[in-house]
Amino acid sequence: MQLITASSKTQLFNGQTYAEHSYPALLEKTIILNNLLKKMEKEELSLLMKTSERLTEATHQMIHNFSEPFSLANAKQALFTFQGDAYSAIQSDTYTNDQLRHAQKHLFILSGLYGILRPLDLMQRYRLEMGCPFAVEDARNLYQFWQNPVTDIVNQALAKDRDGVLVNLASKEYSKVINKKKLQGEMVTITFKQLHKGQLRTIPIHAKRARGMMIHFAMSEHIDTACRLKEFKSDGYCFSSEDSSETEWIFVKTQ
Repeated sequence: MQLITASSKTQLFNGQTYAEHSYPALLEKTIILNNLLKKMEKEELSLLMKTSERLTEATHQMIHNFSEPFSLANAKQALFTFQGDAYSAIQSDTYTNDQLRHAQKHLFILSGLYGILRPLDLMQRYRLEMGCPFAVEDARNLYQFWQNPVTDIVNQALAKDRDGVLVNLASKEYSKVINKKKLQGEMVTITFKQLHKGQLRTIPIHAKRARGMMIHFAMSEHIDTACRLKEFKSDGYCFSSEDSSETEWIFVKTQ
């Protein structure tokens, strides 16, 4: 089983230190993107990313602060850097070495700048969403730029798995980068719903946190087969077989 989740715009080098680290598999392509971004004026960046003056200034600074080679002096592990609703629920700061290594083996983080990351991959802070309409080389956007190399890396990992299932815990914006036609395994999307005004609905802010809780469940319990995720029962969520299909598993909040 491999899990995919989305990166987060909120990033922080929070002081957590951990000696083990790895490097982004597609760093050469990341450098191509960053070099193109470096050539842009602040006004161009603002139009591309639809950011305020303050965010554009911060983004411009991050782009120009990008430096190689990556080390623990200028970069930090991805799992400790991304913040926000989902990542606060993952609770990576409580993980043992074994749990972190399990995460390293079974979790992928999809990223606009890095394409795909393992939790212990070193990264530097950035702002570039996967849905950004950034044309690069022959690619019209980042989906085209990243799709084949990202899918290839996922396929390599699935080939080593017990069940060869890709569990999608990413947003639609990010999971679209996976080329389903070339995916060499099953893909199951996890959806979280709860009662809202008498109907079962997905509420984005709650769904983000639930994705993080499921990742935490999988990592902390050393789960390596997709079917065991159906045991997830946190924050009132429970697997609903009657609402689910083979390719979409629905978890309903009953409390």
